[in-house]
Amino acid sequence: PEEKIIYQLVYDAQEAAFKTLKDGSTWQAANKAAFDVIADGLLKHGITKKKEDARKYYPHGLGHHIGLDVHDKSEYGPLKKDMVITIEPGIYIMPDSDCDKKWWGIAVRIEDDALITQDGYELLSAFSPRSIEAIEKMMAQNSVLDNYKLPPLKTTPKKPF
Repeated sequence: PEEKIIYQLVYDAQEAAFKTLKDGSTWQAANKAAFDVIADGLLKHGITKKKEDARKYYPHGLGHHIGLDVHDKSEYGPLKKDMVITIEPGIYIMPDSDCDKKWWGIAVRIEDDALITQDGYELLSAFSPRSIEAIEKMMAQNSVLDNYKLPPLKTTPKKPF
């Protein structure tokens, strides 16, 4: 159940960031929307004691531009129509964290790509399962890999150095 709680927090943070996206909006607005959801959720579940402590568990930015390179270098100024960006919030709770042990070792990051449009965004990964329910439904399906047998591993004799 703890994993689902953290996953839902990250999912909700991503959804909050998406709602800010459109031509002329800013990275700062999207980042703040995601951070606020994560910080409030961590407080609500007793993982942190202060909102600022959320950075312990969400230590990176919200995303980056995509273009010629996977991680395009760009100014984080206003978003413009036809830009493609990632929105990838995450929560990482390390063992020995200053919270209840039941949270230790949970790490969730959800990355999706968005095309900025005049009035919003187009989610380029819209057909991928994202919600807990959609992921669990997919996981319950049989996979062609369930009965796949790997061929025997062939090895070569070791040569002395």
